[in-house]
Amino acid sequence: MRILLLSDEPRDDSMGGPKVTLKLQRALVALGHECDLMFQPELGNWPHSARLRLALAPWLARRASRRARRLRGGYDVIDASSAEGWMLSRRDARAIISRSHGLEHRYYAELLNDARAGLLHKPWTHRWWFPVARLSQVGLAVRRSRRAIVLSRADRDAIIARGWRGEKEVDIIPHGVDHARWEQAPAGDAPRGAGLLFCGWWTTSKGVHYLARAHELLVARGHMIPLTLLGIGVGSPHEAWNQLRERVLSQFAPASRPLLTLLPRTHDEDAVFAAYRNHDLLVCPSTSEGFGLVVMEALSQRLPVICSATIGAADWLRDGVDATFVPARDAEALAQAIAGLWSDPRRRRALGEAGHETAGELTWEEIARRTVESYNRCAATV
Repeated sequence: MRILLLSDEPRDDSMGGPKVTLKLQRALVALGHECDLMFQPELGNWPHSARLRLALAPWLARRASRRARRLRGGYDVIDASSAEGWMLSRRDARAIISRSHGLEHRYYAELLNDARAGLLHKPWTHRWWFPVARLSQVGLAVRRSRRAIVLSRADRDAIIARGWRGEKEVDIIPHGVDHARWEQAPAGDAPRGAGLLFCGWWTTSKGVHYLARAHELLVARGHMIPLTLLGIGVGSPHEAWNQLRERVLSQFAPASRPLLTLLPRTHDEDAVFAAYRNHDLLVCPSTSEGFGLVVMEALSQRLPVICSATIGAADWLRDGVDATFVPARDAEALAQAIAGLWSDPRRRRALGEAGHETAGELTWEEIARRTVESYNRCAATV
């Protein structure tokens, strides 16, 4: 099968979307398929404006895919992320798949909730522009495709409720973990001791305000637990990193700040997995998270996880068995869950062991196999 994975994102393996696309490509090739990639560089460097690019991404994707077809021949499947596929047609491939790394309509609704809670400023110009320029195109992409791939039941249900696709036309396929990394996980009784770990950009959708408040509550109750914030932003230029660092520190209570370690985003995956192996708990309190790859990666290293019940990865886990779920936007519940597990090493080990077993069932090889099955179902309807 000849496959094109298409997305108007940077070719940056330290970012979630591009990272999973690169890993999926390698797994599809390992299964014997031809698989090309097109990211932002292949779609063209113009326009430079991020807002204008969001609006024009589907046109850029169509232009680039047709250029690729002339140079390399046709494709059986074009798997296009978000809105990027809505201008594609049978002229471009036998089957067009619409892929969501997290339905943007649900993400945007949570941003509005953050604005209502006073966590960010969203002027009226932003409130009309994004739905018109981007969300409308995402809906068109799903409706015009042959099939949709999403990460969670909530995204599937939202697509069906909007009448974009029928239930049998939407496949839920999670992100995966590297089998080699899974095999290299430390033993359940291996020493750790680095405390709490948070991985991700420092943005409201990651639940960072609730994490800061939860840590303040923990310290006030005598739980002096170290917290590492990994990947919160880009480490260069130096002045920009210092500004980000000061902004993040300002959101924590003074008593929490000596317990914090702030680290920039890194392309060194070994360093990220070393953090999974050294820490005692991963916290993922996101208010809007398409999946939460860090959750599965952490579990692959037997690192127990506390996460919001609404993230996509929660669909594949069992509360109290593979992970501990907490309500989104609830700092008190998050603090209580952390304190409970911090004082119970035996329970942490049990969660880590069960989570490791579950993560082992979701390797990238397995995700690629499920993806090919979706492609085949799509081709059967052509």
